[in-house]
Amino acid sequence: MSDWTTLKCAKCHGDDIRLMCKGAATITGILKCGNSSCNNEHPFTMVNNYLQEFLPNLPVEVSQNLNAAIPDDIIADIKEAERAEYLQCHKAAATMCRRALQIGLIDKGVSDKPLSGMIEDAKTQGLLDDKTYILAKSIKGFGDIGAHRNETLERGDIQMLIHLTVKMLNELTERTARPAN
Repeated sequence: MSDWTTLKCAKCHGDDIRLMCKGAATITGILKCGNSSCNNEHPFTMVNNYLQEFLPNLPVEVSQNLNAAIPDDIIADIKEAERAEYLQCHKAAATMCRRALQIGLIDKGVSDKPLSGMIEDAKTQGLLDDKTYILAKSIKGFGDIGAHRNETLERGDIQMLIHLTVKMLNELTERTARPAN
């Protein structure tokens, strides 16, 4: 019997992916398909060299719902937040959502400074309505916990935060794309 577990990408069914976990160990990770035209990410868990979980996609993959006009660097931050959430790095995920918000505001012409001031400027400039303003303040609050505080964030909090960040970025993009009345 081989010590290797052989898998194929669930999306493109390309080259074999081989994994091995020797001894009493648990490995949780994300495999990225080596096919450059695919690049699909597969979360997995192995326990004592037995594959326990191999998913076709990340469980929270709301980055697919981002508006096509959102820049690639912001999309990459949301995808990183999704990977961090899967790996239970909740503070990292919250920090990436905060970063995506900040870069999203800069992309819309808000001057780079402390995020609280940027959110206020965006509201004053009409980039945020009352609802998206509250959403932006909430994202900042969770991101501050991730970046600056010694508090615990739960998986459900992060899943909600990623969804809300995508919603806010989409609304910001749609709001700035509309012609002024």
